[in-house]
Amino acid sequence: MSLQQSSQLLRPLCRSCARSPSFLLPSPTRSVTTISTNRSATRPYTISASRQGKYIQTSPAAEKKSSGYGKILGPQIPYEEWLKNYREVKAKLEMSYMQMCASAHVREMIDPSITPKIFLEIGRRLIDQAYHSKAIADSLKNIWKGHPCRIYEVAFAIRNSGPGLPYQHVLHWTMKATSDAGLVETLGVIVSAQIKKKGAMLPNSREIEMIKKIAYETDDPKALSVWADVARIWGQTEEALTIFQHLNKMVYPSERRPMFTDDISYGGLIKPPWSAMFDIYHKSERFDEANEMLKIGALHYRDPQALVSYAFIRKEKDDWEAYEQCLVAAAMSGHGDACFRLGNYYYLISKDEIPSRDQRLAERHRFRAWVAKIFGYAYKKEDWRRLASNWYEMASAHGISEGARNLAVLKREDGHPNAWELMEQLRSDPRLWKSKNVIKLRDQWDNPKFKPTLPKAWLEL
Repeated sequence: MSLQQSSQLLRPLCRSCARSPSFLLPSPTRSVTTISTNRSATRPYTISASRQGKYIQTSPAAEKKSSGYGKILGPQIPYEEWLKNYREVKAKLEMSYMQMCASAHVREMIDPSITPKIFLEIGRRLIDQAYHSKAIADSLKNIWKGHPCRIYEVAFAIRNSGPGLPYQHVLHWTMKATSDAGLVETLGVIVSAQIKKKGAMLPNSREIEMIKKIAYETDDPKALSVWADVARIWGQTEEALTIFQHLNKMVYPSERRPMFTDDISYGGLIKPPWSAMFDIYHKSERFDEANEMLKIGALHYRDPQALVSYAFIRKEKDDWEAYEQCLVAAAMSGHGDACFRLGNYYYLISKDEIPSRDQRLAERHRFRAWVAKIFGYAYKKEDWRRLASNWYEMASAHGISEGARNLAVLKREDGHPNAWELMEQLRSDPRLWKSKNVIKLRDQWDNPKFKPTLPKAWLEL
């Protein structure tokens, strides 16, 4: 029986974790590269329809502008270099604005109303201002009379069109100017950078005060998300928890990635509500509520790490069906550790250490188990072992050295000529290469009477 055929036997008993039984096995007909580069199964966070596109006016925080705030970014550079950079970006825009605009639309990084003509108009004025004016809100008036987010979108497209400082300068200048104008999208990015840099020692800043003001005056989900994260870091737990609970009712899982203007996680820079609430509950030792948040992250949003963590919880309750399905969903999104644990799971089944799904089926539905056995659908030990090898190979492809190690042992048992090549991959990981069990294995590798086995310490679930 082929692995593709056998995959039809795997029933999605934890249906929220995996979309269909066909996701349960790495197909031997598809290259590892093909599988690894597939779009992640993780569901993005989308603001409910009633709130999308609602916040298009300049925020109240932008009403009080400081005309003296902001400077041209970066250290002073020689005039010749400044002129060269300016001309390079300007020439690139004139030559490639059609491609820039089209690429931004394909990636859904720009508003649909921005035509190539408008893109060129904004781009020309933006580059002139970025290289001649201070990065303040008033400078935006000379670029575009509409919403400043359109300027930010064009700046992002220009930044993506070329490498190096000349293009980065345009984006950095725009972020500084639009944040001065109270644009939530850029304020959130700047505050998230401050959080990453300072961590628990995060000081107050002008941008934090602005995002807080916008959050409470407009109920903007993105501003609320950023401010709640700041409040959590500052120890204002109850306030943060109240906001996250409010946000959790606003958002829902989506099969498609939203426009960045509707993404409350800022592309992963800010923790989503369920993850932040999990941290708060876990730190407060409210473990039941923490596990409930983990369940939401795993089953609703298919977050790979949440799926792996939730699989462990299901394992502790002997819910092997849910354990398997959650790991499969995480593994198919490219989570290397999930691939490794799946390999261990199937290997232990092949050694009768864990009951297989066929055995569990026989206990609950004897007739169905009998039919499966008669028609040859029941797995044999060698089938489970083959599954383990496949998932170890996937784990190795995702950079998990333990997967290569376990796969090398199975290949050595089979007398495979490339087994030692797999073992030698561990040289790049001194921690494993010099471990006691690996040294013992290496010393006996060429002994024809030596029969290697996987020790229990290598079979973590």
